[in-house]
Amino acid sequence: MNILLLNPSGRSPTLGLDDFIKAPPLGLMSLAGIPDPDKHKVKIIDLKYKNWSQNKLKKVFEKSDIIGITCLTPSVNHTIELTRLAKQTNPKATTMVGGYHPTLDPNMIEEKSIDIIIKSEGEDTFKELIEGEKPLKDIKGISFSRDDGTVHHNELRPLIEDLDELPFPDRTITKKNFYSYFGLSVDNLESARGCPHSCYFCCVTVHNRRRWRAKSPQRVIEEIEQMNRGRRWYTFCDSSFTIRMDRVKEICDLIIEHGLSYKYYSAQGRVDDIVKHPKIVDRMAEAGFKMLFIGIESVKQASLDKIGKRTTIEQNKEAIESLHDHGITIFGSMIIGNVGETIEDVKRDIEFCEKMDIDIMQFTPLTPYPGTKLYEEALEKDWIKNFDWEDWNLVDPIMRTPDLSIKEIKELVTYAYKTFYLKSIFNRNSWVWRGARRISMSPLSWFWREVPSFLVSSIPAIFKFARRLDKMKTSFK
Repeated sequence: MNILLLNPSGRSPTLGLDDFIKAPPLGLMSLAGIPDPDKHKVKIIDLKYKNWSQNKLKKVFEKSDIIGITCLTPSVNHTIELTRLAKQTNPKATTMVGGYHPTLDPNMIEEKSIDIIIKSEGEDTFKELIEGEKPLKDIKGISFSRDDGTVHHNELRPLIEDLDELPFPDRTITKKNFYSYFGLSVDNLESARGCPHSCYFCCVTVHNRRRWRAKSPQRVIEEIEQMNRGRRWYTFCDSSFTIRMDRVKEICDLIIEHGLSYKYYSAQGRVDDIVKHPKIVDRMAEAGFKMLFIGIESVKQASLDKIGKRTTIEQNKEAIESLHDHGITIFGSMIIGNVGETIEDVKRDIEFCEKMDIDIMQFTPLTPYPGTKLYEEALEKDWIKNFDWEDWNLVDPIMRTPDLSIKEIKELVTYAYKTFYLKSIFNRNSWVWRGARRISMSPLSWFWREVPSFLVSSIPAIFKFARRLDKMKTSFK
């Protein structure tokens, strides 16, 4: 059987940092490791990495028995374009769609060009589907449509308890494509799934039913040893790598023990975990961790409480200082337009990011993804004004709040990026000067060594980002 797995693209947002981050499609790579290679041939096409013409796609569709597509909310439109093209080209092929959006909105199965939706984790469900030994009505974790147009939603499949039992991802695609993370080559892995916290804007907890499960440290090391050795960055894709810091220490110990600390590691973490475990942060730095993504979200405590973050402003400050002291750069995230925040509140958020010398910032409008508590509240109070999924991209605001209009939120996102990144180089508080001061600090000297590589490989992206940002207007000063 010929199995084709697709990573769809979507309309490129006018702002944001997408041009600097091109990561391998780990979810598809994990599925590609499941079929028996003696019985099935699997091909992955990453349309986010490189666009394909319709004629070229049709040639591949004609030879495919199964066409599987992973789907995030901003890529819904492109996913449907692909399934329609697939059915027009090869009506006998089975189209399957999985990922976050169809899990949160399984009514996507009402699209006639989609045969099956895989909800939540896909590995066991995908295996049963390609084996073809069970009728569709008996396969847990799917929604499907019959030839007569009727739609069926089967019960959810229990989550996988032992993640160590999963097959290793097929990393063939990372050898063919040059994926990059801020200018340097990258490969990625997953050490855990889900999150035990309950931030009311986050769909990760909904997708994973508010549970957190982890691979053993030994399994994590086995995966690292299978990754592309020619890549500089190894990034952990967990929604929060730092949930159990004792486990983080075990992983770091094994990285050092296996002689793998020469790589640059990055992950997502929580500020409270960083503050509570300074000695383990020491070990992370020794093991090669060079960047941590942290969700700051706001510097208004009422906002942090409202979104269920369970962190404090003081923890944000302490974590930033601790990471910098260890030579770990910070990729921070700030929500623009938290419910209850005014224009002045947002300006204070942006000022905080500059004052704390955060290395890289992502500013995202509050977005109510389906299934979240925020989505329920936004629907009830009629805050959502745009249901074109393509615009639900964490760049374009699609909802208002009681205090801010969509237009104001959009201009504030622009204002945030301009203020943080585009101040004149003659301004000693500009991003360039702030970076120069940080790089001169010995713990961050590693970053200085990589600046030439970043500039050479990222010049087109840098100019594209700066040009787009410069053209965008904002009334805020």
